Amino acid sequence: MFSTFKPKKEIKSCSTQSEGDNCCTPQPKGKVECPSCHQKAKGVLGKTFEALVTEESKSQFSCFDGFYYCKTPTCKTVYFRDETILTQEDMQVVVGLKEGATPATVCYCFEWTKEKIKAQIEATGATTALEDIQAKMENPGCSCEILNPSGGCCLGDVTKAIKAIARD
Repeated sequence: MFSTFKPKKEIKSCSTQSEGDNCCTPQPKGKVECPSCHQKAKGVLGKTFEALVTEESKSQFSCFDGFYYCKTPTCKTVYFRDETILTQEDMQVVVGLKEGATPATVCYCFEWTKEKIKAQIEATGATTALEDIQAKMENPGCSCEILNPSGGCCLGDVTKAIKAIARD
C-alpha cells in the first residue's frame, strides 16, 4: 500500500468535504520539494487525486486537498502531502511518465502512449498524436484535470515523448 504512511490528524474542514465534490477546490500554489527525490513538485486539485487513487488508499483520508504530484521519471513517489507518500501501487492508472511504466501513457483523455507513438513513427515516419489530441480537445473535449495524474494538459508531455522517441 503506502511506501511511507504516517497519518497526521486530517483537516476537519476541507473544501472537498464541504462542497460534496472537488469542483471548487483550489489547487495548491507554488511548488514544493518531493520528499523522495528532492525535485520540485506541483500541486494537484483534490478532484484529480480523488479520481486516480485507489479506493483503499482514498479511505485513509478525510480530505483530498493539498497533495503534490512528482513528475520525476526515476522517482517512485506519485503524490505526497506532509509525511504521506503514495506510489504506483496506490493508483488506479499506470502513471506513464514514471520510468518502467507499461503502458507509458502520455495522453490519458485520448489514449496516446509512448508505445503507440513509436509504432506510428516506425510505420509511417511521423506521428499524428499532437494533431489528433488538439482536434479532440475541441470536440469532444478533454478531462485532463481528472484523468491525467498531473492534473494538467498533456501536450507538453506528448511533445517531449515524440522528441525522445524520434531521437532513439
